Amino acid sequence: MRETERLYETRGFRDKVVPTNYVLTRTGYSQCQPGGVPTTSTQTSTHPNPTAPPTTIITTPTPTQTIPSGPVIVLPLGDSITYGMGSNDGNSYRKELKDLLSKDGITIDYIGTVKNGNIQDNDNEGHSGATIAQISGYADTPLRQKPQVVTLMAGTNDMIGQDVSNAPTRFMQLIDKIFTASPQATVFVASLIPLSFSQSNVDQYNSRIQSLIQQSISSGQKVVWVSMASVTNSDLADGVHPNAGGYVKMGQAWYNGWVSARQSGWVA
Repeated sequence: MRETERLYETRGFRDKVVPTNYVLTRTGYSQCQPGGVPTTSTQTSTHPNPTAPPTTIITTPTPTQTIPSGPVIVLPLGDSITYGMGSNDGNSYRKELKDLLSKDGITIDYIGTVKNGNIQDNDNEGHSGATIAQISGYADTPLRQKPQVVTLMAGTNDMIGQDVSNAPTRFMQLIDKIFTASPQATVFVASLIPLSFSQSNVDQYNSRIQSLIQQSISSGQKVVWVSMASVTNSDLADGVHPNAGGYVKMGQAWYNGWVSARQSGWVA
């Protein structure tokens, strides 16, 4: 973050963007497109929380890996959850992760074109309503700074749109894009948290993404799978975004992934 800049986003529950022919309005949360006609849905989900294992998957790094000195440049990349909707302070998981790493003597510097939250280092690349393809577009600018770490959570908005089955393919294309722009980066990939009205899609997506990520790890990419299974429906503020406690759990999960990656020499 650049200390001379102290610019704060005006927060609130803003409409998330979904494909143009899909509009969903729920209590405390709405999905709208320009020109769409809102309709009300009372659909609920009885599906359990995703059962992805709470462990982080990594492999041994190459012996020539060199960890740069100084603050670790971290790009928080995603949608409104990365931005911080659902909490009163707007800090998302970013404050909890930064605080936990600080206790270990690790200094990080968040980057991104967006600012949100009452923490001093509030840079991020979280965009309300963004699909995987849109997140990929938003990533172009911050990736030019070649972040050392990317915390990536993407796909929630794809779960309620069209072409859900190909969402994992789009996600892996984003992973490839990140490594092309910043070859030495370590990418932390989070499973999606519960989605109260599309849980079956979330479960299938998480399962497929975890399998694909494991293949990437086996091929030598520095990717860390971070399960968000500790976040349950009771940790959601509106059926979509975490509440304050949910974001704390997310921060702890990211931190656990960081510890594992550090043990393998991928990060400071």
